[in-house]
Amino acid sequence: MSVKPSDSIDLTDYVDAIAKVLDLTIPDEIKPGVVANVEHVWDIAQPVLTFPLPDTVESATTFEP
Repeated sequence: MSVKPSDSIDLTDYVDAIAKVLDLTIPDEIKPGVVANVEHVWDIAQPVLTFPLPDTVESATTFEP
């Protein structure tokens, strides 16, 4: 079972912090949608983030699709 980001951090605080780092202004009226999208992206990324890899796997030096 994957851990939701909201189980460990407040996503609104996270969005505010990242916006500050990136020098972005997120209007208050759209912030709930931004927070919802961050949580959605987290859900989409879980299969990749939790995919088990053996310790012997090395990353490729270049990406070739």
